[in-house]
Amino acid sequence: MYRISIIIAIYNEKIEWMRQSIDSILNQTFSNFEFIIINDNPQRKDNQLLTSEYAKKDKRIKIIHNEQLTKSLNKGLKIAEGQYIARLDADDIALPKRFEKQVYFEGKCLFI
Repeated sequence: MYRISIIIAIYNEKIEWMRQSIDSILNQTFSNFEFIIINDNPQRKDNQLLTSEYAKKDKRIKIIHNEQLTKSLNKGLKIAEGQYIARLDADDIALPKRFEKQVYFEGKCLFI
């Protein structure tokens, strides 16, 4: 089982933003995660190319195709295998130690 399930939805954002966001996840110092990418605009060819490119590179990536954002997010939550869930938007960038620090902090917290 993965420690963290990371869920991100992409729609019509600039491709460079989506790449930066996805790369910021794949370059984390903490690697025990699955990465669920929701392609909420599968008609957009760039989205299809981007998601398939990354899915081929990393076996932790799962792709979900459009069911409208809320339904897609709920589906992402249902298939998530991680102990914890992290949610991002396609234009968010995670610092390299984000999940390492969050998991470390969780271990020191008495009320989680």
